[in-house]
Amino acid sequence: MAKVRKLTSNRLKQLVMEEKQKLDSKAREVKAKDMAGTLANKVDYLKALKIHESKLAKKLKRVMKEKARVKSQIMKEL
Repeated sequence: MAKVRKLTSNRLKQLVMEEKQKLDSKAREVKAKDMAGTLANKVDYLKALKIHESKLAKKLKRVMKEKARVKSQIMKEL
C-alpha cells in the first residue's frame, strides 16, 4: 500500500498549483469566429433534435392509443 501523507495547507497549495499548471498547458486559444460557427451548428442540431422529438412523440401517442384499443378488445373477449 502507498505511503499516506498528511494533507497540510502547504501540500494542498502545491497540489492545486500542479493541477493549475496541467490545465494551463492544455488550454488553447480559439478565435471568436470559429466559436460562433460551432455554436450555430449546435443550435441547428438542437432544433433538428426538437423536430425529431415531436415526430417521435406523435408516433408514441399513436402506439399508446392502439395499445389501449387492443387491450380493451382483449378485455371484452374475456
